[in-house]
Amino acid sequence: MSPPRASPMLWLALTLMLVAGPLRAAEPAAAAVIARLDLLATNLSAELTARLRTNVVTGSYTTVWRQFEDLSIAALQDILPRHISELRREHLDAGATRRGLEKNRPADLAIHCGPNPIEISIKATRASRPPENDLGTFREHENRRRRFAASFTLWVRYVERRETFQVERVFFDRTWRFVGKSSLVDGVKYRKKDGNMRPKPWAMFDAGTAFWSDETEFEAAVERARIFRANALVQEYLETLAEDDQRLLHERLHEKFAAPAPQ
Repeated sequence: MSPPRASPMLWLALTLMLVAGPLRAAEPAAAAVIARLDLLATNLSAELTARLRTNVVTGSYTTVWRQFEDLSIAALQDILPRHISELRREHLDAGATRRGLEKNRPADLAIHCGPNPIEISIKATRASRPPENDLGTFREHENRRRRFAASFTLWVRYVERRETFQVERVFFDRTWRFVGKSSLVDGVKYRKKDGNMRPKPWAMFDAGTAFWSDETEFEAAVERARIFRANALVQEYLETLAEDDQRLLHERLHEKFAAPAPQ
């Protein structure tokens, strides 16, 4: 007795599967993933610390950050899908971060959530020094707000023992919670020459505290610092402008603030 023949529709479905390959898992909703990451922040910090402490790397402190970054990304790719049921490894995009110029990398690790990706940045700092990593300029911050539904940071604090480096503690949280506060203005801490935001002190890392109670308060602090820096730069460079440039600036400001002509 000959085996039953497959229907034409079944053959068509099999053909499409062979051509298209395995079906891609549906991308999760950004809001659900963000909520889970917020709830898991403390647990993720502890689990990542335990895992990354097992690695001892060699090299120079000027390049060791790359090794810690790669180890951190691999750990996240393994850990996150186990804690967040909506996530699959294919949703965690590390490959795209390696394309193009280093300075143009969109994110160290991106979580694909349809049109609303989530960013995870990786930072590494020696425990023996205050954290001074760049957290993005004011302009980059605005671009990230448009591009990502949320930004998180995994921060590796490591110790140096002669020619080896080992993770001492890992911190995972919303990126804005790592930003420091300026001593010049009621705003975020930043570097004057380029507007790069800078982190809070180690004591606040260890205590799990932030300068800002929520993201709205943080964004207001960013705007105050941005305006303060812009005004400071104008005052700093105004005296060094050539007379013609000063006259042109005066004319532009006069046009902007002149009283409107009577009707």
